[in-house]
Amino acid sequence: MEASPARGSSTKARTAAPSLWQKVATALRTEIRDQTLKPGQQIMPEAALSEHFSVSRFTTRRALAELEKEGLIRIEHGRGLFVAEDTVPYAVGERTRFTDNMRRFNIAGDREILSTAIETADPLVRERLELARGADVLVIDTLSSVDGRPMGLSQNFYPADRFRGFDSVLRETVSHTKALKAFGVNDYTRKCTWIISRMPTAREARLLKIARSRPVLETQKIDIDAEGRPIAFGISANCGDRIQIIIE
Repeated sequence: MEASPARGSSTKARTAAPSLWQKVATALRTEIRDQTLKPGQQIMPEAALSEHFSVSRFTTRRALAELEKEGLIRIEHGRGLFVAEDTVPYAVGERTRFTDNMRRFNIAGDREILSTAIETADPLVRERLELARGADVLVIDTLSSVDGRPMGLSQNFYPADRFRGFDSVLRETVSHTKALKAFGVNDYTRKCTWIISRMPTAREARLLKIARSRPVLETQKIDIDAEGRPIAFGISANCGDRIQIIIE
């Protein structure tokens, strides 16, 4: 004979009470969604949040990790915690221009040259630029930002024989299109674009101010002149949760 349930007990499964980190995450999530905390706004530091919610740093860290995973906040190392903004649209088409893209979507964008060098092209770069073995390339590393937020790191390769000194002109003109015109390239188009998702390197995470656990969108591209000759091969790592690539 089956025993009767003890007085006060229930045969229905009970729902576990939310843990402390879940309560913290829920409270912050509510503030973000009702815009008490607005997009782009800096959130109080981890220590202050722990004191505010009367929980341990470990509990707060667990809650923040969950919100970051959901894309509601971003953690910028060296800067702090911020409510995530909407993604930045970036159109990729036959004529992809950074400045035109920023103007088109009414966004304040900026590009900073981090370094330049002359190097011997490796097999991939040599193939993309259709160069002979042992050919040199001009390498330009840049950091793109939108409204002060790091968005992408780019490494662009140019045939050195044709574009030696291009980096100096680019620093002066700022405009990639204008700099190319100084070297006789009055128009150029995008031959092809490759896009993959991957995890960032330590350098990329540091410069983009993201965690190593946050994926980046890597784009590779080849630009050609009016005669169809490759003028640039580029590899970019873009913050996956800050950019929306539009293929046109």
